[in-house]
Amino acid sequence: MATTAIDLQSRIAGHAAARRFLGFAAASWFIVTLIGQALFLGYIIGFYVPPVALGDIAAWSRNKAVIDGYVAGDAAGNLQFGVHVLMAAILTFGGILQLWPALRRRAAGFHRWNGRVFVAAATIAATGGLWLVWIRGSRLGWASATGITLNALLILVFIALAWRAARARDFATHQRWATRAFLAVSGVWFLRVGMMAFALIGIGGLGLPKSRAQDFFAVWSFGSTLVPLLVYELYRRAKSPGGSYAMGGGLLVLTLVMALGIAGAALMMWAPALRAAGVLA
Repeated sequence: MATTAIDLQSRIAGHAAARRFLGFAAASWFIVTLIGQALFLGYIIGFYVPPVALGDIAAWSRNKAVIDGYVAGDAAGNLQFGVHVLMAAILTFGGILQLWPALRRRAAGFHRWNGRVFVAAATIAATGGLWLVWIRGSRLGWASATGITLNALLILVFIALAWRAARARDFATHQRWATRAFLAVSGVWFLRVGMMAFALIGIGGLGLPKSRAQDFFAVWSFGSTLVPLLVYELYRRAKSPGGSYAMGGGLLVLTLVMALGIAGAALMMWAPALRAAGVLA
């Protein structure tokens, strides 16, 4: 009897340790994501806002990494692009706040209103992205266009389901769909971070030919949306101690890769664009 009680206590302690490890990995991912999205937000504000304030949106064309940011004579397209960028800034800032556990607990009113803003901004960004890709023609091939379309449709589905669950006061289901919506909305961020991680690890570290970057881009146009969602579903299903340790270890590895991609994007994509705009020396 005593042996059975000791074994039970040992299993409980082992399970608790595994859950703590998984929680540590998730918190690490969240902190790195928070830093990376803050850097992305700084780039969006620093590069796109000053030209609007100065009445010189043609300056958007200085960023060669953006497809058709500014097109002379296309007032409607330029306006739509500007709105799309504004929504990206709102979603980057507001999305991470929606997932902050302490903020959800201590500022429920803010969480509700920020959620409403997030839903509106995500809807505008998703539909606007579809317009830019299929009407304006701002795309890097069919893989990119199809990947963006998949991302936009998933965003619209996820925010609708999150909204419905919230209206039904099923907050556990609401949180799951809201998390999926945040991950899908962050697809444009994951795309850039993943591309830079591949450039640094695959090309710089493993010596893969530069031509493989195009192949990876075609695959990652879908992966930047689907892989984070897959990781989240695996995280949710990691219940046993072994599963928790495996998921936690995998999540820490992915977080390190993501941190490398963030550093690469910040130093080799966003900082050069800000220097070209005269924001950074």
